[in-house]
Formats: sequence, structure tokens, C-alpha cells
Amino acid sequence: MGNFRFDMMVGYWPDLVGGAWLTLKIGAASAGMGLVLGLALALMRYSRIRWLDWPAYAYIEFFRTTPPLVQIVWFYYGLPAMTGRDLDAATSAAVALGLNIAAFFAEIFRAGIAGIDRTQWQAARVLGLGMTDTLRFVILPQALRNVLPPTGTTIIYLVKSTALASAIGVPDLLRVGQLIYVENYRVVESLTIVAIAYFVLTYPLALAFLAIERWFSRSRA
Repeated sequence: MGNFRFDMMVGYWPDLVGGAWLTLKIGAASAGMGLVLGLALALMRYSRIRWLDWPAYAYIEFFRTTPPLVQIVWFYYGLPAMTGRDLDAATSAAVALGLNIAAFFAEIFRAGIAGIDRTQWQAARVLGLGMTDTLRFVILPQALRNVLPPTGTTIIYLVKSTALASAIGVPDLLRVGQLIYVENYRVVESLTIVAIAYFVLTYPLALAFLAIERWFSRSRA
């Protein structure tokens, strides 16, 4: 393969696997946090109650319009300076990315809820369902079908964004790749393997969400 020496990468597989595993853990923690917080923010926005709507709106706009890298670095360096309590690099990255992605999930969920016909709410009231039961049994199950495609895309984007954690020294997949090419000077080979590894991590997610979408389509038929 010309001057490429991918054989020199064989000995680094344990390090790459460890970096990939940490990438998945950060991504999973951030996604879980983002989904829960995003749904709460979406409900706050949809409530139209001013003291709930405006804080949620401010949160969403702030985290959507500031770079996630800045947020990661701030949580790692700024939060300890303010609170006197240190967070390890991986936790700082997971929290920052979770807070960031929650803003995007909030808008996805809000659009999904808003897309449900008002007659569904009216029918639930006729049946005597309260707000909580209406959301739980009527609105959210229908909204879930609407938000699956953008949710899947956003989670894939989140897993790729974990690479930003390397900026604060987290030994994730990208950071391991950087350390490898610093050691063996094979930049192209190292980053090529890293890119393939990200594809291996994210493509199954795309397939899983596609399968869920098809399952929902069949169940509605």
C-alpha cells in the first residue's frame, strides 16, 4: 500500500479498544442524561407557563448556540474553580455533552409533541385522563414515532462529538489515536484506524434506529 504501514498498528489494538470503550461509556452517559433532561425541557416549553417556559428557553438557546468544546473545557477547569470540587476529565466531558445535547433533544421532543393533533388531547380529556396520564398513555407514545429519526441522528452526532473530550486529556478513541501517532509518527494510518473505529461504533446505531422505525411502521399498518 505504498508508504502506508498499517501493520505497525497491530500492537496498538488493546489501546484502541480501551479508547473505543471509553468513548461508548461517555456517549451512553451523555445520551441518557440528555434524553431525560431534554424531555423535561420540552415539557416545560410546551407548558406555556411563563416561569417554566422562559428558563427552559434560555437554557436551550444558550447550549445550542455555544460550542460544546467550550462547554467541556469550562466544566473541567471552571466548575472546580467555582465550587472547589474537582471532576475527572471523563465525567466533565460526559456532563458537558449531556447538558449540550439535552438542548437539541428538547427541541426534537417539543416538535414531536406539537405535531400530535389537538383532537388527541381533547379525546383524552373526554375520557377523564389527567395531564400526566394523557402524556404518558396518549401523547408521548405517538410523539415517539415522530422523533425517532432525528433522535437517532442526534445520538450518532453525540457519539462522534465525544472526540472533543480529547481536548482535556480524556483517553478516548481520538486521544488514543493521537498518542499512537506521536509515538510511531504514522499519522495517516492512526487516524484512518480511528475513523474506521468511529464508523464501527456508530453504524450499528443507525441500523438499530432504522429497524425500530420499520417496526413502528409495521405496527401502525
